Amino acid sequence: MNETLARITINSETRHVKDLSLHQKHLRFKCLRCAIFCCRLGGPWLTGRDIERIKQAGYDMKDFLEPALKSKFKGLPIMRGSLKNKEDGSCVFLKFDAEKNRCECLIYDFRPVLCRLYPFDFGWISLNTIVLKFIPCCRGLNNPDGELVDEEFITNYLLDSVLDLMI
Repeated sequence: MNETLARITINSETRHVKDLSLHQKHLRFKCLRCAIFCCRLGGPWLTGRDIERIKQAGYDMKDFLEPALKSKFKGLPIMRGSLKNKEDGSCVFLKFDAEKNRCECLIYDFRPVLCRLYPFDFGWISLNTIVLKFIPCCRGLNNPDGELVDEEFITNYLLDSVLDLMI
């Protein structure tokens, strides 16, 4: 299966979409709030903006930030570190809610940009063009109750996060 979802070109001056070419026409997505892959396999990389958002939520950096080794993020200068993990490898902000029988994110409204994107990911083609991909292991993909992942979905749910990652 080709995991490429779309190709997006951004006007560098206005930071608006110049072109959005959809490569998948029938993909659907609905988050099942299972947190199996997105929150239990290690914390995501963090941008400076991510760190500031989490601090605004009332958390101290020493409690959540795993500093980056300079060599680790050579190609991604905006990354400042990653979220710390619990001993079991899950995110420090993941909490199991027994009453609802599901996991919840303690910082959901302040979560990092890569968490907001999941199960979608991106790669740069050029300075102003990215390819948007999906991570096929997510159980919410191709959910028959899910929303169609089309240009409107990308614009409404993913574009701000992608723009956050572009310098």
